[in-house]
Amino acid sequence: MSAGFIHLRVHSEFSIVDGLTRIDDLVRTAAADGQGAVALTDSANLFGAVRFYSAARKAGVKPILGCDAWVENPADRDQPHRLLLLVQDREGYLRLCRLISRAWLENQHLNRAMMRPEWFDSEGTVGLIA
Repeated sequence: MSAGFIHLRVHSEFSIVDGLTRIDDLVRTAAADGQGAVALTDSANLFGAVRFYSAARKAGVKPILGCDAWVENPADRDQPHRLLLLVQDREGYLRLCRLISRAWLENQHLNRAMMRPEWFDSEGTVGLIA
């Protein structure tokens, strides 16, 4: 199966504020279009990861997990940066889970979970693709 085009930034119904795409519809459409892979990158969460992974594997589409993250801007906290983080392997998945959880627990601002830039130094980035 050719991977001519792959969606790497897709928000699903689990991106509560701005996502409408249902996971089953996403996977079905990707398979019908002949996409070899598709990413699920909900906003600041991985709530749909298990459902997406299972549906994609069943449909013969390679699942790519990730997150559309908010990163705190040290110069202006009210103007955060967006960063797409894709999981490369199991270590990256676990690292992303820790970063997202930490953001929700320690650094909510503007009703968003924001990662701090220094966390990437302390947590590391192995297994993640930005």
